[in-house]
Amino acid sequence: MNMKYLLYISVAIIMLAVLAAAYMHSPKFGSIPSGNRLERIQKSTNYKNGKFQNVYEFRVDAPICKSGTYRKLFGIIGKFIINRNDINIPSVKTDLINLNKNEDILVWFGHSSYFIQIEGKRIAVDPVLSDVSSPIPFFPVAFRGANVYAATEIPELDYLIITHDHWDHLDYETVMKLKAKQIICPLGVGAHFEHWGFDQSKLLEMDWYNEVELQDGFRIICYPTQHFSGRSFTRNKSLWGTFLLTTVNRFKIYIGGDGGYCPHFKEIGEKHGPIDVAILENGQYNENWKHIHMCPTETVMASEDLRAKALFPVHNSKFSLSTHPWNEPLNKITQLCKNKNVHLLTPMIGQKVNIKDTEQHFSAWW
Repeated sequence: MNMKYLLYISVAIIMLAVLAAAYMHSPKFGSIPSGNRLERIQKSTNYKNGKFQNVYEFRVDAPICKSGTYRKLFGIIGKFIINRNDINIPSVKTDLINLNKNEDILVWFGHSSYFIQIEGKRIAVDPVLSDVSSPIPFFPVAFRGANVYAATEIPELDYLIITHDHWDHLDYETVMKLKAKQIICPLGVGAHFEHWGFDQSKLLEMDWYNEVELQDGFRIICYPTQHFSGRSFTRNKSLWGTFLLTTVNRFKIYIGGDGGYCPHFKEIGEKHGPIDVAILENGQYNENWKHIHMCPTETVMASEDLRAKALFPVHNSKFSLSTHPWNEPLNKITQLCKNKNVHLLTPMIGQKVNIKDTEQHFSAWW
């Protein structure tokens, strides 16, 4: 190769490396726990060898992890892009700012983001109201019609709940515009909020099995899930979790976050069941990562383990993060629940769900 072209290529590689390093130091990547926060983390029984561990060990033995199969990996990435072509998601718009505070409702923003108003409290869970759900500025982009809410259309929150720090659950641009009296998250996730300038007195960081009494008789328990964390190449420096929220009137909502099917669900159901509403992931599954994301059959099994009266399947219909058709999760879970004793909640994005109404039904809008 001509030395001149070799020099050009070398300079280009160096420039790209410098730009990438500068980009990864932008605020949106957050921060790794340190100081007093790290000291608390190190006392957790779930933190070993410098990182958090799942309760149940599993091997990542997917084909894309084996030698000589990079073509499969690039094929999956290609399908991510192809899957969003010509998709236009229907939605409606509920005015959240001017809601009657006596209404008990849930409004889904697509994927795993939603707003709950119950017994006078306003709660947002994993709000991602940006067009992109990754550190890559142009990928993956939300389906057309799926991103209809802006952070300015969310009222002041009593509780902002974050299940873990992945980009499709913790969105820098969104949380920076929200107002919340208290932020509830697993251990270590508070490092991101501190890095972003949030008032530390508002942060409640919880380890698995921690139980806290909130305002006005609400209670929350953090439970394990089989997943992982990290906003860059460094993994598992913060914890991932699920939450059981109990209101003053003893209405129980299971906030599922992400995670593979495991014995945690049965444990929670036996101790706290029946659960009034179980919000569980149902989408972005694949045989290649079956240990950390549930397929629809497992979502139904988890709902049964939890002894859920109502099942709200999320983690679908906004971003293409796997190879299945965007509406396959909803088609499958609808069929699976036909003969089950569970009230299936499948609202359109933005549609008001009367969370205590066991008779409300939804069209097959997908």
